[in-house]
Amino acid sequence: VCSTWGNFHFKTFDGDIFYFPGVCNYIFASNCKSSYEDFNIQIRRAMVENATVITHVIMKLEGVVIELSHGSVLLDDKLIQMPYSHMGVLIERSNNYLKVSAKLGLTFLWNEHDALLVELDKKYANQTCGLCGDFNGISISNEFISGKTKLTPIQFGNRQKMDGPTEQCDDPIPPTSLKNCSTEFASICETVLTSKAFTSCNRLVNVQDYIETCIQDLCQCDSSMADFCMCNTFAEYSRQCAHAGGQPLNWRTSDLC
Repeated sequence: VCSTWGNFHFKTFDGDIFYFPGVCNYIFASNCKSSYEDFNIQIRRAMVENATVITHVIMKLEGVVIELSHGSVLLDDKLIQMPYSHMGVLIERSNNYLKVSAKLGLTFLWNEHDALLVELDKKYANQTCGLCGDFNGISISNEFISGKTKLTPIQFGNRQKMDGPTEQCDDPIPPTSLKNCSTEFASICETVLTSKAFTSCNRLVNVQDYIETCIQDLCQCDSSMADFCMCNTFAEYSRQCAHAGGQPLNWRTSDLC
């Protein structure tokens, strides 16, 4: 499974979590090693009212083009009503997510806000390109080490850019080092992510990565957006846990998220 959420965070099929603040059109995941491209998913993020949201997704699946944006789904340029099923592709709404399932072995979920997740059949191992990486089961190799060159997440992300015919989109500037971050952030992130609600998750999904992501976000976050920043990572940890077979309990409270 490969995902992106919150403040420009990405997690590759091989499990690397990285930060890439690009606002162009990027290949998220494609099947690039065979003569016929079964799927190609491109995404675009933008800053909307201080929050980074996914505004547009283009999917090429089994020869059709599906365009998703807030409130509309186009299939080969025609507006469709959901649920929609055709030629092994099902498009539906499911628990606050837009869900696209393809018989070829792909499931796509988008919350129409910050978070998107793609689950792929193992038959595509070693066959993928894009921000989700190469799905070779080895983290870091080939994504962040290319030949003998070590790539930064920004360099890796920039390689996945797809400019449109009339677009010349600038690459993001590497972030300046984070300002001193208070320990209170660390304790909020850790307290929630290791709370009772996530007990089954902590055994299945390494929580440390998500604690660090949560702290990083709070450091970069406008204080008015602190809730948004934390909650996105808690929600992502919850999704990853459910995907791994855990059962996150209800971690949202009247005071939190």
